Amino acid sequence: MNEAFNPPQDILSTKSIVLLDVPKGVLEGERNKLADQLQVFFAEVGIDAVVYFAVPKFNSVGGMTEQIPGDILRRDIKHLIFLSILDQKKDFVLGIGPFNGKASFYDKGANFWLRRTSDLTQVFDELRGLFRTGSFVKTNLLIGSAAEFFEPSVSGFRQAYATLPSEFVGKKIAIPKMETSPLSKPGPLLFDTEAILNPTGFENQLKSRVNSLNLLATSDSTLFEVIDLENKDDAALRRAKIDYVLHFVEAEAPNVYRFLPFKGRKEDKKEVLIKFFLRDVRTNNAYLGELWDADPDWNTALNSFLAQIERIRSQKGN
Repeated sequence: MNEAFNPPQDILSTKSIVLLDVPKGVLEGERNKLADQLQVFFAEVGIDAVVYFAVPKFNSVGGMTEQIPGDILRRDIKHLIFLSILDQKKDFVLGIGPFNGKASFYDKGANFWLRRTSDLTQVFDELRGLFRTGSFVKTNLLIGSAAEFFEPSVSGFRQAYATLPSEFVGKKIAIPKMETSPLSKPGPLLFDTEAILNPTGFENQLKSRVNSLNLLATSDSTLFEVIDLENKDDAALRRAKIDYVLHFVEAEAPNVYRFLPFKGRKEDKKEVLIKFFLRDVRTNNAYLGELWDADPDWNTALNSFLAQIERIRSQKGN
């Protein structure tokens, strides 16, 4: 993106969408409190921020996370505001620019008013001064003081079962193709605190995930196949002889518990969790496994779920 001298001239007379990221270890409640503080400032100056998105939700893969629902797009949102909190006490990045209405949120080369600061109140004071100049027409009046988050929703399946398919003979599991260089093009992951502080390490971590999935498909091509799911519906997958899709959800533990029902598990985690599962492309049902094996570590969660599949295959001799 390019740096603009001022925020968009119509920022006080249009709707905005907000991307927010906080450091790992900041719990959902604390994140929401920070968002509410930001929203109070927006309401004061006349910025109508109608919906907030948490950046980590976009780590989930395979089309299961509904990124920007149609009802949100129909609100005629014109601008994107992002706040990356690199350190809660001393390091913030705030940007304001055009929203493109797509999953990437903004276009390459878009002009954004940007500030990196150790004190957000200084940026708020700067914006107050700019908005008092009279060059920003203010028509936004009725603005809520609490941030409205659109949380990740696992909306891609009809029903979830705490089990696995009974056998895998002659079956094929699609592994959704993942972007190998997610930081090379516009997208919400660019506002991830880790991506800003250590872009090379962040991208290498994501590439490591891709390598693990590609290795799985190579080492067990009878059962697994990497498939590009973009623009493919379940009918297309069935025509390609695909029976299941391997998905995962990565979100704060309370959200994972809420999205994926599973009786008898301990809901004692608060950090980000990863949970893998299979989705049947014929029935649109999800299979979570016989054991609740969500884990903060991506590879641990993957290997645990694969071990459950292998136990079924061993029992059936396939």
